[in-house]
Amino acid sequence: MEAFGRHVVRFHHRMTESPHFPNHQPDPARRTDLDALRGIAMILGIVLHALLSFIPTPWPVQDTRQNGLFFIPYAAIHMFRMPLFFLISGFFTMFILQWHGLGGMIRQRVQRILLPLLLALLTIVPVDNLLKREANELSLPDPSKKTPLIRAILSGDQAAVIRQLDMGTSVNQADPAYGLSPLCWASLSGNDQAVSLLLERGANIRWGDKSGNTPLHEAALFCHPRTVRLLLEHGADPSARNTAGSTPLGVCAGTLELKRDTAAKLGLEFSGGPEPRGRIHDTVEVLLPAERTPSFSSWFDRVSARYREALVSDHFLIRVNGHPVHLFDETLLDHLWFLWLLLWLVACVALAVWAGFTPSGKFLWWIPPLTLLPQAFMGTPLGPDLWLGPLPPPHLLLYYGLFFWFGAALFSRDGMETRMGRGWQVLLPLGLLILLPGAFILIGNRGAGSLVQCGYAWVISLGVMGLFGRYCSRLGYRARWFSDSAYWMYLAHLPLVLAIQIALVRLPWPPSLKFLLVMVAVTFLLLASYRWLVRYTWIGTLLNGPRKPSQAG
Repeated sequence: MEAFGRHVVRFHHRMTESPHFPNHQPDPARRTDLDALRGIAMILGIVLHALLSFIPTPWPVQDTRQNGLFFIPYAAIHMFRMPLFFLISGFFTMFILQWHGLGGMIRQRVQRILLPLLLALLTIVPVDNLLKREANELSLPDPSKKTPLIRAILSGDQAAVIRQLDMGTSVNQADPAYGLSPLCWASLSGNDQAVSLLLERGANIRWGDKSGNTPLHEAALFCHPRTVRLLLEHGADPSARNTAGSTPLGVCAGTLELKRDTAAKLGLEFSGGPEPRGRIHDTVEVLLPAERTPSFSSWFDRVSARYREALVSDHFLIRVNGHPVHLFDETLLDHLWFLWLLLWLVACVALAVWAGFTPSGKFLWWIPPLTLLPQAFMGTPLGPDLWLGPLPPPHLLLYYGLFFWFGAALFSRDGMETRMGRGWQVLLPLGLLILLPGAFILIGNRGAGSLVQCGYAWVISLGVMGLFGRYCSRLGYRARWFSDSAYWMYLAHLPLVLAIQIALVRLPWPPSLKFLLVMVAVTFLLLASYRWLVRYTWIGTLLNGPRKPSQAG
């Protein structure tokens, strides 16, 4: 490994000392406030992953002590963090382009982004996957927690179902472990005989679980078109929304990864491959004509569902050495997806510059309204979608690309002297006190909700730029040290977060204390590892360029 490191360092020196690397000289004074803000955006990613253990989500480690209020800071951060990161990345990409030229910018991005991404995929991601498997083993459902009626439904034993009901078992009695009614379990498993019998015995077709999912949501989630049709014939409401604002059509057109994770936590089977993808299409075809409340929001729900159904369809399924790989719906990049997307955006800017279409400050304020279109196609209730596959979905590429282009155009207009966000005293209260609550209130409304969420992302991103410009412009080398360390911390944090969450998962401590322990332990270990094991080694050179111990920072 050390020999490999020496080759990396020699490669770096050859690249930067090449006669084809124009204007090679020390960088001009950097914006320490933006360096610090970029580091904060990285660290907030660690905060999000630490929070997920304490929120009912498909996260691998589901703590025994959870707090639904943790979703508020999670959503507040998630809605602006990556837009801010790509905005700043576009700003600095244009700075590098101006200082080193197009070829130099491309070479620098290959060194600092592509090579770390490849190395992390070979080293860090396999460890992540091992820990996720360990976490999934810990969270396997206990079959004894399901009632006899539910076990009979899941086994497909119709005679046993009838016996349980004849013995007086309530047709609407939820199981104590999952809070799901017998009709919900029958819908999840696609047991149409049990669904018909339960409805005949008076099962509540509008039952909502703790997430607001009705039996129709459950049948649509696991793509049982016949069950969906049966529930609709008995009066199920196709426009009902769960607490996340999703209709049955919305949950149907989700990714297979989400469906597999949910099935595993419920002790059900849901396999991948072409057949379930075909069931998604069939279920969408049943749900689309059932909408009874035409409106702009419902119309856009239909368009969005069609779009996301197409993204996860088998049209984008290829075979690599005999193994099926989906171009969009495949878990490959883990938490490193943002680096791959950043490379795509850098390539797009490089092509635009090569074609003579360099980002400029003209029409700068036309860019924010354009983000409304990709935001309206998001499948998550708040903020941008998560994506881990080989190709970035078009709506995410456009969404983040607009923030990236805005940052590049901002540098072209103002250079390093930009004072964007000077009205932060107004912007931050507007975002946090008005737009953030509005985003929660308007969950499920694609029109007004998309407008408010986009406004929040832009207002907070520009507001924190102004805040940091006011108070963090004289940090000196400390900001560069922090920004350098944050890059390493984000790359390496996930195995530590998962390991500590697994260690704490069954302890009867308050969730807030567990979250604090995760953050303190992970931050201390990562900062220590960066200072003593990374900064002055070939890894630090690869991530941030050469650093000498004799220099401050």
